[in-house]
This record gives sequence, structure tokens and C-alpha cells, in this order.
Amino acid sequence: MNFKRNNFYLSVLFMAVLSMSACKKDSKKEDEEIVDKEQVVLKGQITTAVKLDASKIYLLSGFVRVMDGASIEIPAGTVIKGEIASNAALIIERGAKITANGTASNPIIFTSARPEGQRETGDWAGVIICGKSTVNVAGGEAQYENGALGVDVAKYGGSVPADNSGSFSYVRIEYAGYAVQPDKEINGLTLCGVGSGTAVNHVQVSYGGDDSFEFFGGTVNATHLIAYRGVDDDFDFDQGYSGKIQYGISIKDPAAADKIGVSRGIELENKGTPANSVYTRPVLSNFTFIGPGAQSNVLTFHGAGIHYGQNSRMVLANSIIVNARLAAVEFNTDFPAAELKAGRSLFTNNLVFGNAGSYSLNTNVTSFADLAALTTFLTAQGNVTLNSAAAAGITSLALDAPNLLLTSSSPALGKASFTGDLAAGFTAETFVGAMGTSGNWATGWVNWTPNVTVY
Repeated sequence: MNFKRNNFYLSVLFMAVLSMSACKKDSKKEDEEIVDKEQVVLKGQITTAVKLDASKIYLLSGFVRVMDGASIEIPAGTVIKGEIASNAALIIERGAKITANGTASNPIIFTSARPEGQRETGDWAGVIICGKSTVNVAGGEAQYENGALGVDVAKYGGSVPADNSGSFSYVRIEYAGYAVQPDKEINGLTLCGVGSGTAVNHVQVSYGGDDSFEFFGGTVNATHLIAYRGVDDDFDFDQGYSGKIQYGISIKDPAAADKIGVSRGIELENKGTPANSVYTRPVLSNFTFIGPGAQSNVLTFHGAGIHYGQNSRMVLANSIIVNARLAAVEFNTDFPAAELKAGRSLFTNNLVFGNAGSYSLNTNVTSFADLAALTTFLTAQGNVTLNSAAAAGITSLALDAPNLLLTSSSPALGKASFTGDLAAGFTAETFVGAMGTSGNWATGWVNWTPNVTVY
């Protein structure tokens, strides 16, 4: 990749493309009139306040950077396409703001520049938002993938936990994410040191070429996140992330996985020794994780559903974890197992089924004598082992048309508990998992089949 392809000293360039393309907002709306929209190219740096126009289609060319002190406003219904040849990305630099507020009936859409039927996983780079919140690296500040995106691109971190990078709601990000270098990737949506003053809710990342959502430190809270058919981890937490997230969905495609690493529902890590003894510790409730099943087409590349990694802590409660190819939950080092035993991590009131067992321990884990001891401990925390994915009582696990509402006989009903870490900042539901028996919050704005949609 040629990192010099972007001139980082240019102001934003808006260039009308001479050719016009016929598009409509959603192929599901069969009676909607097809309208011609002007296409506008965005490239270089945005250094002032810019507002896009939903009556136009925008093409990201290269790394489009909203600089410190500048802002970008994206109205509901706006379609933004990522250019394939330039590995396009939208980067909200530290000190900049994005206001991207779609609606349930009129979401904002980031997608591939290819036409319908030709879009592919990882066609473009993705969206990166950088903030001034806490990051537990030496010095308290970092740069995205150690500068792999170029000089001074995507620096993040600081000492402002309540930092505000704007708002990002009712947004779809499709076909984004690619490897800049080995083990250095851009994800569908990456939140780097983003503070709790930022609003993030109702975001679907689908067909991602790497992680769907990645949190590098920060304190941002979020709700209603969907990771759908991405090739790597659906939710990746690192560098001291400590926010709260409620209502999440992870759906794996049996035929899609990271053939370099391991694909999981959650990868929880804190690589290296945490600075200032601040550990990665997300607090999560009401998630539904649906793995690829036992007969995945890329068996060796799908891993456990939930991965408790090195130097990490996590609260995961009131959730459903089913159909992982391997165990539903794994502990790969002793630290996260010891933190669980000490109560600094929690895994409570969950329904669990993995095709290779509910839980697994690496041989270097000594905090529990054996797997039976771990299972006994977690059962006492209100976790229930299911006999199959179907036993969770989810309406439909169909890959192309999932319906995560619960049936009236689901054991997930009436099981939730909101105490301790969950007593504040969460809606106290009675069900576990992402949805109850009614109120499908994916209706209207989510697209399970984006490759047939005309934009």
C-alpha cells in the first residue's frame, strides 16, 4: 500500500463527477421512485465545518481526515461510498467532531463503491473516530496501529474521560475493513480513546474485512450494535477500554473467517503490561452471540465465542452465547481467570452453548483446578448451559434473515439481573439476550442482504 497517496496538507476537495448514476435508498422499497443523484468526491483534509447533503451521493477517496477543530455533519439518508482503489477511510481526528444521525426509517449508509451484486468483504477501509479519553499506554497517548496509516494520522488518547467526539446513530457500515500491514488493520468502526460525551447507538457493521467494532481504550458508552458476517472478531476491546454497552448482536458466517488469526464474537485483550494499572474492562449486557456452528466451511479459523485474553477484565451479563465452533467461552491465560475468581471480572446470568463445550481453560491457567471447577463456579453465578443453540428460544437463526426475538417459552425470559456494575447506566430488562419477545429494534434500518441493494 502507498501511504503517500493522500496529500495531508490539502483542504477538502469536493468534485462533481460528470457521470450520474441511478440509485434508490433501499431495494426493499420496491415502489420507491429511482432518482438520479449527483456524486461528489471527498478527499484530503476537512478543516472547517462541513455539512453533507442527503440528496447527493459521496465518494470517499483515500483517507478523508476531519481535522482538530473541524466538523462533519451527515444528515439522515446520506449514502457515502468508499473507493476501492484508494482503500478509502473516513478519519475523525482527535479534537474534531462528527454528527451522523440517521433514523430508524432513514439510516446513514457507508458502503462499497461497487454496484449491487459485485460488492466484496473489505472493499474499503472503514470509519475511525479518535478522542481525548484515557488510554492505558505509556504516556497516555497513542497513534493508530503505531503510525501505519502515515505521519500524524489518527492520534488518540489523553486525560478527558468525558470527551465528546459527536454522535453516531442509525448508521450502517458495509464491506469495510482491510489489513494495512500484517496484524495492523482498519476495522468497520474503530473508536480510539473516544470519551463518554460521545453518543454511539444503532450501528450495524456488515461484511467487514477485519473486526466489526474495535475499541482502543476510551470510555464511550454505546447501545444497539450489530456485527454481521465479518471475517474477524465482532467486538474487540483493548488498551484499557472501560465503557458500558447494552444490546449487541454478533452473527458469524460459517464460510467467512480470518485466515491469519482467529475469528471470535469477542476478543478481550490488554497486550503488554497495562500502564498505571488500568485494565481493559468493558461492562456488557444483553448481547446475543450466534457462532458459525460446528460445520463451518473454514473450521480452523473460527474460534471460541468469547475470548478472555491477557491482562484483561470484563463484565458480561444477561447475554446469550450459542453455536460457537469451539467452546462458548475460553480463558487463554491465568490473569483473566484469576480476575474472574476474585470478582474483578464477572460472567453472570448468561445462556451458554458451544459445540465443543461451554467453557475451556488453557493449560497455563492455574486459578481453577480444572474445567469442572470453573464450570461449578460459573454455574453458581447464574449461568445456564444449554443442550443446543435452539434451546435458547430465539425465533430464527437463519443467516440471511435472522429474527432474534425470543419465543414465549425461551429460558431467557425472566432471567436478567441488574445489580453491581449493571445498576447504573443500563435499562433493567427482564430478559437476557439482545431482544425480548417483542420490540425488534433491528426493524427498518438494518439490512441483512446489502449486496442486492441499489444505492
